Amino acid sequence: MEKNTKICNCCGRIIGQEDYVHIEKVWGYFSRGKDGQKHVINLCEDCYDRLIKNFKYAPEILETTELV
Repeated sequence: MEKNTKICNCCGRIIGQEDYVHIEKVWGYFSRGKDGQKHVINLCEDCYDRLIKNFKYAPEILETTELV
């Protein structure tokens, strides 16, 4: 598998040309055991949709007029 291949961390599906969510988090002090670690997560759109259904508060959704 190529180094640049994106895989959904939730379902394991290869993410092709479709859009996805990319999260990077560097944990600081008082993180309950993750101090200094960088976590990188990719989620396909289907897994993102399933995840946010379980949120107590829905994400803020803003309309964008220009897509990059």
